[in-house]
Amino acid sequence: MFGEKGILSRRDFIKAAGAAGLGSALGPLSSLTAAHASTSTKVPEEMAVPTRPFGKTGVDVSILSLGGVLKDTDQLVFRQAFKSGVTYWDTADSYGWGNNEKAIGNYFAKFPGDREKVFLVTKTASSNAHELSDKLNTSLQRMNTSYIDMYFIHYVSDASKDLTSEVKAWAESAKSKGAIHLFGFSAHKNMENSMLAAAKLGWVDGIMMSYNYRLMVKDEMKRAVDACAKAGIGLTAMKTQATFSANFYASIGSETDDALKMTENFMKK
Repeated sequence: MFGEKGILSRRDFIKAAGAAGLGSALGPLSSLTAAHASTSTKVPEEMAVPTRPFGKTGVDVSILSLGGVLKDTDQLVFRQAFKSGVTYWDTADSYGWGNNEKAIGNYFAKFPGDREKVFLVTKTASSNAHELSDKLNTSLQRMNTSYIDMYFIHYVSDASKDLTSEVKAWAESAKSKGAIHLFGFSAHKNMENSMLAAAKLGWVDGIMMSYNYRLMVKDEMKRAVDACAKAGIGLTAMKTQATFSANFYASIGSETDDALKMTENFMKK
């Protein structure tokens, strides 16, 4: 199940997580207790997914994240991810009409000791400072937690307009109350301009953006990544496989000559 040097590969993890998800759909959720007690699926520390520093936040996060629209019947996927060291969990208040957050909350109710070891990320599409508190409180209740590690404004297309002084004041207030630890945004389109704008602001902790073999060769993206790195902003890549379906939600880049060459080289390996 493990690749070279004992590191759990992305492909093998997906296989394991998929099998776990199928098993949870066929059996009752009470089987989680047996799964927790079992040592057969426990991953040795040296084989767990490695971590990396997240910008200048002082937090180390797993290099793979668990995200998407998972349901309550996918509880064993959460368990297998946690045991494999995939502790960056990404969701949004809109995923599954809130059911993804509720599923995470049910997991933490079952395994409360795991909460402090998970870097929990959620998002909301509102950039209205008056609405953010209600949105955040709803997410906290759903996920059975008193704090969010990273709170993103979802679908930001122009950070220079969406990240207002009112939003900054709200984020600082939420941090001071301990409701969130870090603040940032996700960008699906016009990522480079929003990233450059955020790097100049000085108060954005993290950004989630489309990033893949097509986008990474663009000069604009290179400049944006460099600017964020210098500003100490933690970056999370999404739409990394540049699939056709992903283009519906975000910019995945075009089939340039450089991108096609990279694809050809990748397929040879």
